[in-house]
Amino acid sequence: MRAKAHSRLIALGSAVLLALAACGSAEQSPGAGGQSGTAAAAPAKRTVQTPKGPVEVPGDPKKIVAIDFQIPYILLDLKANLAGAIDLTAAKDGEPFKQLTIIGTDTGELNFDKIAELDPDLILAADYQEPEYEKLKDRYPTVLIPAAGDQPGWKPQVKAVAEAIGKAGAVDELEKKYQARVTEIKDKHKDKIAAGKWATLGTYDGSGWYLYDKVGGPSTALADLGIAFDEATTKVADGNVAQYSIEQLNQLNGATVLLFDDLGPPVTAPGAGDKLKADPLFTSITAVKAGKVYDGEYNILDYGDALRVLDQVESVLGKI
Repeated sequence: MRAKAHSRLIALGSAVLLALAACGSAEQSPGAGGQSGTAAAAPAKRTVQTPKGPVEVPGDPKKIVAIDFQIPYILLDLKANLAGAIDLTAAKDGEPFKQLTIIGTDTGELNFDKIAELDPDLILAADYQEPEYEKLKDRYPTVLIPAAGDQPGWKPQVKAVAEAIGKAGAVDELEKKYQARVTEIKDKHKDKIAAGKWATLGTYDGSGWYLYDKVGGPSTALADLGIAFDEATTKVADGNVAQYSIEQLNQLNGATVLLFDDLGPPVTAPGAGDKLKADPLFTSITAVKAGKVYDGEYNILDYGDALRVLDQVESVLGKI
């Protein structure tokens, strides 16, 4: 439920949604001449560095529990051994969670008895979950995953999750695939990329709208492509999704292309997008009058998301 993850982060004042398509594996492929490569055996224990100091974790965790809204999607993207998560079954990307042990509600309230029944060998938590961390850390190896790091956007969190579960090599391969796709799109559409300024907005209920900052949502991917942002986007503080009233829609007049984000239920109410788009203040925006508004689900949590968004952006570039 990437929409739910987005909603949670809005409440926290952060902007950080699953393309379930396979995005690569940490497994070694067969070697030359038909010989199978032999991966080194994982150590029984490893030590990972966390915001709370070093934590000893299993070398190859078999029963991982993720207690926040974003990390479960990253684990699925990395093909990790995710065994339990909060209830993320209700949205269009919730099918994989029906196969897991549900250890909390879709509002983030944990069931500690369910966690005990599952007896995980590793728990991953977001760094805002310190109270939950304190209750779990003495019983299970528990790692706090920072929401931000030394790079903008979603990549630091993916990297931290991968390091915690021993799949850093998988991220290296996914990054290569991602960068190859970025280069392909840049080479194919360089003139169109250089010509415009973009913004990504959405709405929850049609009575207001949100705008991604220049590093959140799809913005990291847009920046990697060399796409410039409109003035309104550049004014949003990094790590935030700005929220505005309908009367402030004229701030988007500097954008030549608008991506219209639809997160789906439960965050985006049915008909919310159509309601906002029907408002005269929306239809008067420069990009709207030019027919340069493109609907999609644009938020990014992991490499699967990023590749899906790059595909959507290439489709947009092909139309403008």
